[in-house]
Parts: sequence; structure tokens; C-alpha cells
Amino acid sequence: MNVAYALLGEELEIAERVHLTLEDGKVQHVGKGWVTGGETYPTGLILPALVNAHVHTFDSAFPEFGMGLTLKEAVGDPQSEKYKLIGSLTQDRLKESTLDFLRRSRKIGVMKVVDFKELDLLGAKVAKEVKLISPIEYVALGRLDGDFSRERLETLRDMVDGYGLSSVTSVTRETMKEIREVFKDKLVVAHVSETLRQNLSRDLETILSDLRPDLVVHGTRLAESELSLLRDEGVGLVLCPRSNLWWGTGVPNVPLIFREEVHTLLGTDNAAWNDHDLWKEMETALLISRLLEPGSDYSREVLKAGTVHGGANPILEGHELTGVIVEAEWTGITRAINKYAAIVKRGGQVINVINERVQGGRKNSPP
Repeated sequence: MNVAYALLGEELEIAERVHLTLEDGKVQHVGKGWVTGGETYPTGLILPALVNAHVHTFDSAFPEFGMGLTLKEAVGDPQSEKYKLIGSLTQDRLKESTLDFLRRSRKIGVMKVVDFKELDLLGAKVAKEVKLISPIEYVALGRLDGDFSRERLETLRDMVDGYGLSSVTSVTRETMKEIREVFKDKLVVAHVSETLRQNLSRDLETILSDLRPDLVVHGTRLAESELSLLRDEGVGLVLCPRSNLWWGTGVPNVPLIFREEVHTLLGTDNAAWNDHDLWKEMETALLISRLLEPGSDYSREVLKAGTVHGGANPILEGHELTGVIVEAEWTGITRAINKYAAIVKRGGQVINVINERVQGGRKNSPP
């Protein structure tokens, strides 16, 4: 495969006129210059596939509801309008709303989605069915919305890839400890400090102590000392800036988060209000960084957050190739002085998605 540009390795180093030799879905060789044979993308740039590290796909069945509602009224557990709406859906409709989101994600180069599933064991059952036929890598995080017991928690564990906690107020501290114990070998993620009230309740401290998560989501109100704690504890932070802006909860301090070297990922959050487009999420994160620190350039860090930090395979010899090829010529990337910024802001024009991963027992089909 010949490409005009490639973002190589964990650091996304820019290389021009690159050829990739592939065998059994893996990159056997990365070389300078083009070679005869194979596909050629004379105006294409290949980068690792995008990762959407936090979504709620069920509410995609009801786009743009609740314009005048507060965050709590719209999505707060369990009496909010969202739960009334998704609770009225059939199992087939829940499944189709999730699959539709994943199909649309693939078309723009998102090849991994981490989905918070509501509706207790029913949501987990839907996720298990989706996983068998998903067009991309699908990571389902379940949770118990009904009665809590060890037996039900273990049943949930066997159906999903991990646990997604809505907030510290939804469970007791002992329950958090039990969740971590039962899900000791699986992914555990929690919403944290999305609002000032949550932060003032010291929710991060409680979650780190009792739940010991792998990732936390939002962190809009986290202070420098709390970000340092995340870094030192090795806990990743998933930013969802478009969601934070929509609900008016504030914005994450993107420059400070990057300066503190927190392992940062990106997610689109509730599909009812934010579409699947992670390119938009990356641009929003970059814009916020410029707002809070004029003259700064965190474009490469933003690209990492949207790709390799979420577990996307870097383009390296010996690695399976899962990448997205975007148009670099007429979008202006080729002529850009700062190509990282140009990719973030102009890179959403997808030419092709290259994916050799087997998902659901079969290779993924073309977009």
C-alpha cells in the first residue's frame, strides 16, 4: 500500500510518501518511497483508527429531546426523561439503535466504541447480541439499575466487558468495592466531577478509593492536584467536551490535563445530543485548549487522545493494521504548515477504512 502521508508509531510521527507491506493483516514493513503494486492513495493520509471511548447509544433512538431540561432532568438516574423514553423501546429497537450508531461510526473511521449500557440486565443482553455482529470493536459496559445483589452482579459480569458507574450517588461505598471485586479482571469506568456539586462532594477521592477504576469520564471540574492524582494512579480520563458545552457544566481544562500528562481519551457521550463524529470531538477539544491557553498547540496530543490512547493500533511493523485513510490534498492538509492541526480540523473526509481485525467471528466489511 502506498500513501502520500502516514502517522507512524505511538507518537504519530508524520512521514511522507510511505509504503506499507502487509501480510495476514499485519504491517511487515514500513518504507520510504512508493513501490510498484498494491493500492495507492496519492492524496491520502493514513492514521490509526479513531476510538470513541465513551458513548450512550440507547438514547440515539430519540435525537434532540429535552431542549429545556437540565442535565439531571434529562439523563439523571433513574427518574429522568431519558429513562422513560428508552424504557419504552423494545429489545429489537434497542439493539438496532446501537448497531446503527456503530455502522455510522465505522464510516468516519471510528473502529472502537466503549458504550455505557443502561437498563440493567436487559441492556447487557442487548449488548451481548450486538457484540456478535458488530461492524467494529465493541466494548460494552453494563450496570445494575435494579436490585443490587452479588448474584445479579456476577450475572452481569458474564454478559459484558466491564462495569460503567453513573455516579457515586447511585451506589454505596461498599457496593463500589464489591463491583471492583467482581469485575477484577474487567474494565471499570465511572463518571466523575462533571458538575461543580459532584466535585465538591469529593467524588474522585471516593471513586479512586473504593471503585479503583481504570478510566473516569468528564472531569470537567477537576483541580490540578486531582489531575496529578489521576496521573500518579494510572487512571485514564475520557473527555467529552461537546457534551459539557451542551449542558453548560463547564469545559475540561484541556491544556492543564495535557501538561499534567494525564492519559487522555475522547468520547462523544449521549448520542441523543452529540452525534458519532469523533472528528468534531477532537476539534472541539483543540478549540477549548486555544481558548484556555491562547497561542498553544496541543493538536498532536488531541490526535493521540482520539486514537492510540484509546487502544488503537499504532502503525508500526509487527502490528495489526487498523487505520483510516483521509483525503489530504483538497482538504488542505498537504499544504498545511501545521499538519497536526490540519488533520484535527480538516481530517474528517474519509477515503477508506483499513481493518483486518476479526470481530464477531468474521472480518469487517468495507465501509
